[in-house]
Amino acid sequence: MIQELNFTQNLIIVLMIIAFIGIIIYLVKNKEILENIKQKISGKIKLPKWLNKKKIFIILGSAIIIAVIISVCLGIVCYTKEKKRIEKYNNDLSICYEVIKNDSDFEKFTSIIAEHTEETEFSSEAYKKLYQAIDERIENIKDGNDDEKLVSMIKSIKDKNSSNQTIANKYLKVNGYSNINKANKYIQEQKYIEAYNLFGTVITDNKDKNKEIVDLAINKQNEIKEQMLQQVIAQGQEKINNKDYSSAQTFLGKYKDLGNQTIVDMYNNATNEVNRIEAEKKAQEEAERRKQQEEERKRQQAELDAKKDKVIVETNGKTIMKVCMSSNTFRLSGTFKGQGHFSVELLDSNQDLYKLMVNEIGDYVVNKSVSVTKGAYYYLQIECTRGSWDLNWSGTYGD
Repeated sequence: MIQELNFTQNLIIVLMIIAFIGIIIYLVKNKEILENIKQKISGKIKLPKWLNKKKIFIILGSAIIIAVIISVCLGIVCYTKEKKRIEKYNNDLSICYEVIKNDSDFEKFTSIIAEHTEETEFSSEAYKKLYQAIDERIENIKDGNDDEKLVSMIKSIKDKNSSNQTIANKYLKVNGYSNINKANKYIQEQKYIEAYNLFGTVITDNKDKNKEIVDLAINKQNEIKEQMLQQVIAQGQEKINNKDYSSAQTFLGKYKDLGNQTIVDMYNNATNEVNRIEAEKKAQEEAERRKQQEEERKRQQAELDAKKDKVIVETNGKTIMKVCMSSNTFRLSGTFKGQGHFSVELLDSNQDLYKLMVNEIGDYVVNKSVSVTKGAYYYLQIECTRGSWDLNWSGTYGD
């Protein structure tokens, strides 16, 4: 790719041509030098017969005229090109200023910078214009005018260029003065609490960074402090009257250190009520917990009682007991003394025979076990005639 000559290169060519013309003119005026050169050349090189002195001067003159014309043309081209470049440079800088000042169009601003990547100084000059436009709009905000577009634009720039401390500081200023204007409107609407809090936000954000804004916000806070405190008292009292003690405590806690004893007393009152209610709530919860524990204990005891061995039939030598198995093994042991019949049957939950454990006549010693289903209900049927029995068993929930 052929590169166009820049201004410096074109200037060097023009100066070389001018120097060449100067040498030619000097030689023409000093004929003796020219004659010596001609004699030396003639001694070594034989010139054609047609090339006389007159023709030499014509050729040299033509060359000089051509060189002059070329030099003039190059000079005009270079001048025109450089003039257009400077005009575009300055015009684009002006556009950079205008798109920020009037349109809040940072994307257009960056696109203009992208057109001047070969001019390294353009970006820094453009950002100077950006800062200038922002400063002028800040002055407009300081006069009490809203400019949400500027706030939004600078926040967007700050988020995309977190390392740019200048933009970060200007955002604090813009946002600070904008919030002061909003707080002033709250004052006009007699919303002194909202205004006071917003001034507080401005002070926190700009502390040790923008003294002018901080001082202004502090002065504004002091101007409305008494009205704000009266509104705090009124709103706090309303919450207390509505027995919304927790909300009152939180609300009054924000202002209890501002030197107003009424607010301090109200805060303490709300805190005491919150503590009392919390204590009552905990006591109630504890009582409820204990009640549930007692109910659970009774339920479990009722379940356990329901599983204990119960006599359901006891007549004429026949005893039937309902039992619930606490194990997978039922063990029966004991004795029968007498001359009569003695039997022990284990029945299932339908009172059908599950296992005949004893069926004897006369004295007998029992020691038997049987596999059962844990948790299931069975019936133990004991029958005897002309005798007495003494039995023990395990594997049930007992009596």
